[in-house]
Amino acid sequence: MKLLPRHLALAIIWSAVAVSAVRAASPEEDFRSGLSAFNGGDFAAAMRLWRPLADHNDARSQAGIGFMYHRGLGVKTDDAEAAFWLRKAAEQGQAEGQFMLGSLYFFGLGVTQSYATAYAWCELAQDNGQAEAQMCRDAALQSLTEDAQLRDAFRMVREFRERFGRLGNQ
Repeated sequence: MKLLPRHLALAIIWSAVAVSAVRAASPEEDFRSGLSAFNGGDFAAAMRLWRPLADHNDARSQAGIGFMYHRGLGVKTDDAEAAFWLRKAAEQGQAEGQFMLGSLYFFGLGVTQSYATAYAWCELAQDNGQAEAQMCRDAALQSLTEDAQLRDAFRMVREFRERFGRLGNQ
């Protein structure tokens, strides 16, 4: 068997090293790449990067996908689908997901309108540092006109804090 010329052998070895060095990006890298694509208006790329992460319970990606469905960014506007993804994020303690889900409940978009539920999600989002949630929370509170509605809203807040407070994947 004839030996390969030295430069060809080095090229083959280098290719093997390069291929073995290629690895899948980390979830954090994929999320950031998706965020860059989203911010650049490439919503298809954002969805392509975020969907596998969202399917594996990455709350930030779930919230991003929910927002995309709500606003019709790269997908058909679908508030029921938005609520699905935002609920997944919200239940993991993701403040933006909590705020956006509360907003959907306030307006009755993709979910049955409920000022009590809107209040609870927006209160929780504010607890978790989402500054804009205060407006949603206050508007929902002002819309609760019966004592029973207020009691229901405050009960939900206690429940939500116990179940969905700040659970990590922010």
